[in-house]
Amino acid sequence: MKSQRNLCIVFLLILFVGVPRGFDERFPLQMEYGYPIAGEAWYYIKAAFSNNPPVGQGAWTVTRVTVHGMRARDFSVFQNGRETASPEINGDQPFAVKIRWNWQGRTGYEVKVDLENAKTKKALTLTEKGTAPAKKGYWNSGWKNYLALVVSEDNGYERTHYPVHATVGVLSHYLKSPDEIRLVKADEKGEDVVYAEIPHQVYDVRTWNDPKIIAMVDKDEKTGKTSPRYHPTTSFSLAFLTNLKPHEKATYLVFYNNPTAKKAAFKSDLKVTGQGLGKTIENDSYKITLHPKSGTIYEVVEKSSRTKLEHKLETNGSVHWNPDVYSPPHAWYHCSDWENPPYSEDVGPVFYSLRREAPLPYPKGIHISITYYFYGRSPVILAESTMEIRSDIFAEAVRNAEIVFNKAVFTRAAYRTVEGKLETVDFAASRRHPKHAAVLRPDTPWVAFYSDEKGIGFASLFLDMALPNLHGGEASQQQPYIYIQHGPWYYMSRGFVYSFGSNNQTRMLPVKAGSIYYDRNAWIPFSYKKDKGFAGYLDATYKMLKYPLGITEDIETYAESPDGWIVPILTERFEEGVKDAIGDPKKK
Repeated sequence: MKSQRNLCIVFLLILFVGVPRGFDERFPLQMEYGYPIAGEAWYYIKAAFSNNPPVGQGAWTVTRVTVHGMRARDFSVFQNGRETASPEINGDQPFAVKIRWNWQGRTGYEVKVDLENAKTKKALTLTEKGTAPAKKGYWNSGWKNYLALVVSEDNGYERTHYPVHATVGVLSHYLKSPDEIRLVKADEKGEDVVYAEIPHQVYDVRTWNDPKIIAMVDKDEKTGKTSPRYHPTTSFSLAFLTNLKPHEKATYLVFYNNPTAKKAAFKSDLKVTGQGLGKTIENDSYKITLHPKSGTIYEVVEKSSRTKLEHKLETNGSVHWNPDVYSPPHAWYHCSDWENPPYSEDVGPVFYSLRREAPLPYPKGIHISITYYFYGRSPVILAESTMEIRSDIFAEAVRNAEIVFNKAVFTRAAYRTVEGKLETVDFAASRRHPKHAAVLRPDTPWVAFYSDEKGIGFASLFLDMALPNLHGGEASQQQPYIYIQHGPWYYMSRGFVYSFGSNNQTRMLPVKAGSIYYDRNAWIPFSYKKDKGFAGYLDATYKMLKYPLGITEDIETYAESPDGWIVPILTERFEEGVKDAIGDPKKK
């Protein structure tokens, strides 16, 4: 009975008030107000036009959209339940326009849409008015601009504290200082949203501003109208950590253009101390000391078990040794043998990175770069290295990814095969140096040293490897493989060219100029309980880091940006050198 009374009341209201103008069941709300959330990139107003007698039949084009008289550069058109490929509509059918607009709650908006008939060139304007609901709306009007980073998990793996690095560019006069940048994420809460400022790190800020090039303009041949070809542009990189479920999408908003804003401050468990290359880096998971001369990893302390992992048996005693090259009669040189190589670093609440780039002492023409990334709230250390061979050499070893420990802690090794099997090596019964304890495929997912008695391990996750040659084809290689060694120490490494590690170690093998050896690895010190093991944890971490997230930038069309397409410069000015030749008479 109660439901019947409610239906009667609704029916009487309709009779009294009337059906709303332009009502159509495909567009039940004439004005919709949306948030950039879960993959949506815009704050938007969606205006529906569903009863438009002045339009009539035929093809019409949406030529201009305004909100309160201000032009909206970014909009999309919907008809028949989907977004149209162009701003064209069928005039005798309902349609909607979705507009990128920084709306505020409890605020009225007037949307005007200019249309032009494709055949008759007749023009008309449709208007729709509405008031935004009592919701939060735009995050903070103090920040006048934003861009969206849509982050998507497409591989079906859960991501926990996954590091995201993105580089974006904005017109320079919109950004006075990187301190004003804020990273914000909106999440649904009931019918509204809740905002959270996300800890982030801004780095590598660069501005392009060449007055001579900026003075160049593009001229429309038909109208004679000129428009700028270039604007001063400031680019910056942004780093943050994200948590995503399999196949989830998230929208992160990068707010800027608030010159009065002070630099954001975030709590972080990441601490960096020390001078020069000899830094100590720690977070809640580890404490790592770098060698003061080479900057390579020297000591590792796994914090939950308070276990120190180290080498300190030979040469400089570092844990991380290479890339390296052994090209007799020169000595065997490793990057851990560097002494004060040039370096650069980035320090912030999200990550600390150290990049070193230098040649090996001998042979000449071996150039190496190594970058470490240490993150807050994460047990993972990422390492990227590139070795370039600039001159032809003969060698007995070209290697990478070597990690060495003394025998104080670990008693076993484990690895996951590409077939998915878990294999173990008991060092008490393994082959000994100079024979390899194990020889593995170069695409082995991970190798770990561990001790069940101590409940401690250290894993290398082999994420990426690339072997191109700058002059074409592949880098010189001799059946690359990963191997485990048991001698006065335990170590794992990757051999690209490695006759010295074979039964015929006197062979000198060619390494051609232009060969590039690239590796990206993750290192994880970890503790575990024997009854639970660690293989599942390493499998999940490997999959999380191996397959990158999708990242899409969505940025507004600035008012300064010209309409239409600017033809690119496809030829340089040149002088033919022949009198009366066809070509530009001006020299380049």
